[in-house]
Amino acid sequence: MSSNVHVVRAGDGRRLTVPDADITVLVGGGRAGGAYEVFLVEAPRGAPGRLHAEPWSKSYHVLRGRILVQAGDTGYELEPGETIVIEARTMNTFTVLSEAAGFLLVVAGTANSGFFAELDAVGHGHAPEEAAPLLRDVADRYGVALATGSGAS
Repeated sequence: MSSNVHVVRAGDGRRLTVPDADITVLVGGGRAGGAYEVFLVEAPRGAPGRLHAEPWSKSYHVLRGRILVQAGDTGYELEPGETIVIEARTMNTFTVLSEAAGFLLVVAGTANSGFFAELDAVGHGHAPEEAAPLLRDVADRYGVALATGSGAS
């Protein structure tokens, strides 16, 4: 029997809400030797999130629905079974094109679960007009650069 095994059963995982999606932490923090984290992202159709660049690489693997990922100056439409890899410090965002979408987000390192947890806390503890500057503070603490315009179109 190994003590280095982590099983996440259906319906398990910490659930967080960020401005554009609901996130379930499947593999976070110190799991996987700190090499990566895995999240289930579930998002409704809506306006694109703000363009941003994280200090970590990431990939999206679409499970259901369709999304448009803007990475750098290019938009990429993805449907179930397709994956995109985005290198660290690349300006990016996503837009859900279908009624809703679900995708796996795999992120290098261990910072992203803390980032999502802080975004969740801001959203639950503050009125929308108070939240914007607090969200920028969270982004700054994690080294996430926010673009001045909106996202993919």
